[in-house]
Amino acid sequence: MADSGTDPAVSGGMARRWAWIAVLLGAWIVGGVYLVSRALARGDASDAGMSPYHVVGYTGLLALLGLSGALVVRAFRRGRSWREAYPPGFGSLGDGAAVLLGYVVLDVAWREGVGIGEGIEGSFAPSRVLLIVGLGLVAMAPLRAKLVRPHVDGGAWPAAISTGLLGAALLAPGGLNAVASPWLETPPDVVHDNAEIWLMDPDGGRQTRLVEAAANVAAQLPAWSPDGTQVAYARLVGPLDKPELEDYDIWVVNADGSDPHAVATGPGWQWLPRWSPDGAWIAYTDEAPGGPWISSGPVGPAVGQGPQGPVFPQANAAGIPEAELWRVPAGGGSPEQITAVAGDDRSGSWSPDGNRLVFDSTRDGNTELYAIDADGSDTVRLTDDPGGDWAACWSPDGDQIAFTSDRTGTAQIWLMAADGSGATQLTNDPIGALWPAWSPDGSRILFTGWSTGQQQAWSMASDGTDLVNLSRSPETIDGTWDGSWGPDGRIAFSRNGPLPASASGFVREDLATATMLIGSAVLALVMALLARTRPPFGSVAVALTITTALVATQSDAWRFIPAAAVAGLAVDLLVRYVPARWRVAAAGAGAAIGLVVAVAAAVAATTGIGWSPTLLTGVGLAVGLCGWVIGALIERHEFGTEPVAVVGADEPRPDELVARLG
Repeated sequence: MADSGTDPAVSGGMARRWAWIAVLLGAWIVGGVYLVSRALARGDASDAGMSPYHVVGYTGLLALLGLSGALVVRAFRRGRSWREAYPPGFGSLGDGAAVLLGYVVLDVAWREGVGIGEGIEGSFAPSRVLLIVGLGLVAMAPLRAKLVRPHVDGGAWPAAISTGLLGAALLAPGGLNAVASPWLETPPDVVHDNAEIWLMDPDGGRQTRLVEAAANVAAQLPAWSPDGTQVAYARLVGPLDKPELEDYDIWVVNADGSDPHAVATGPGWQWLPRWSPDGAWIAYTDEAPGGPWISSGPVGPAVGQGPQGPVFPQANAAGIPEAELWRVPAGGGSPEQITAVAGDDRSGSWSPDGNRLVFDSTRDGNTELYAIDADGSDTVRLTDDPGGDWAACWSPDGDQIAFTSDRTGTAQIWLMAADGSGATQLTNDPIGALWPAWSPDGSRILFTGWSTGQQQAWSMASDGTDLVNLSRSPETIDGTWDGSWGPDGRIAFSRNGPLPASASGFVREDLATATMLIGSAVLALVMALLARTRPPFGSVAVALTITTALVATQSDAWRFIPAAAVAGLAVDLLVRYVPARWRVAAAGAGAAIGLVVAVAAAVAATTGIGWSPTLLTGVGLAVGLCGWVIGALIERHEFGTEPVAVVGADEPRPDELVARLG
């Protein structure tokens, strides 16, 4: 029905109120879905259908269903159809509510009946397609209302926010946007089967190789020097499937990968290195070949074989030398023995003041934790439990000790006071968690875990909360060790396994180009729709920032948000100054090119661009042409007005509906 005879002020006021209500519902539901997606990606939630993280999205859907129901009942009471229940332009709210309700029902049925896998299958299962459609319908309501009724005052900024939410809804499948999967980065190093030493940022970014493996040569158990200039590690030589024939030595390498050299060698195993706080000494364990899996001792650490280590015959034969703690000058020199007691002493970790070491030992039968002066005197037992306790490390303030224990059945990370009192369990991984390492400020603990089914490097807050998968590399086997967290925040870890698919040229060029084209087309579509409403300056920047921020939550890709905001402002300027007949097409082309430029700029400023200038320029040109065509088609499209029986002062009033629902 036409809007003639309606008080423009009343109609505009109603339009503004409904626009902001629609924005609230869209942000509530789209944000809730992204919250769940982030929790699933980080391992904080395991059930795709129900978890505490689903509360936000489900309550938003209930609010939408309640509002839609009230509108429909109101329309029926006045003798109108359900399609006349919504204010002009806001009918997509009802459509979205119906589609999302269908998604909830179908997703449960499909997961239980057919099954939904992870990865791309999880994004494009039939029920998940309904989810994207429903999110888009809800998110687009304020934008659509502005397109349908451009002459009604109000709703310009809600339309801009709606555009950002719509872009995020359409880009929800994480693999189809260049922010969540920035494959134009410099490709990662090739991973060898043998263990290597790698470095990464505290958030898991910038994963680069430090020490490369070779045939029958592996590098493991890295520990930073106190000044962050060097890394000590255990270098293994020998047949990697026969530990009784392997030889470990302690090596040191500069933080830039130069000058790798040995500092402690000899027959058997010299391994488990840890730098003294003053940088003068490196403590290590010396024992017979085969380590804890041939002679007596604790179950770990074993690299890449699971929380209980590889299974080898327990020889425990007479004459096998026992494991003892030693130390060697960091610059090389004659080693000094620290312990010489019957039983296996392993894994010495220095106190922050350098006066004491905590270590695990079988000297009293079971594997327990002890503390000892650096000169080998004044040994004190810290733990006394039927389970095994090992791989301990002091907190930076010296007040606490984190360690590994299987006292509850599986190996987990525990925490206790420096005197051994008040032991509490931090992790509860059904498969296991091992080898804690403190961050320099003591706020987080690095460890090796199996929550994803593969051995990966994880971090958590020092109270056991906020678990984060740092490796994010399901094709490799990653392990950390006491001392792995360097003084400048960089993390050293061991990695072995096959080349991940994301490192292949096909993924980093072919699939990355397709992803950029898809993402650019989506942004061109939604930004051209926004430009058709003749929005105020800054609208594109707001919309593009909202889209990028929501997408960035899935992989902590915060570095792309400032670049997206700048790109949006550039499009705002473009739309402001080009001739009126070209503004919508220019918005489409500018948004598409802006995505390419923003992603490339953020990558260049952080990890480096792996694409050639030719490919980058060609993709930018292609998306720009595509965006121009999309914008030109939208400019020529006529947006009709959906039927409504009552307009103006008789439109559904939000306050009236809220009162009735209450």
